[in-house]
Amino acid sequence: MLTSEEATRLLQLSADARARGDVLLHLQVEVSRLTGEPSSWGSAQNEFTTNESVGCFLGEVERVGWRLEHTGYTFVESGATTSARMLSTGTGVVNHGAVTGYFTFRRTESPTGE
Repeated sequence: MLTSEEATRLLQLSADARARGDVLLHLQVEVSRLTGEPSSWGSAQNEFTTNESVGCFLGEVERVGWRLEHTGYTFVESGATTSARMLSTGTGVVNHGAVTGYFTFRRTESPTGE
């Protein structure tokens, strides 16, 4: 998830790219995460966590002098946990992974984005 340290790093990268005169900026940010554990009944318990600060962060990047042009998202699976079910046949499966947002910005004329 987007920590304050990661947000600071990406904002500095955005400012550096603008100072260099770059026309485009491409950032990757984890926007949500899927985790879980096997339950005591052998089925799956998934937990989906979202990053509520992504919109605010994107606004800060625009404040540096970029305009959001395109977004894309992908789920990157990092593993799965399976467990046998107690009262039925089969297994419960819990997938683990993160949804990453890909954000492409275009340089604006002024640093305030106007």
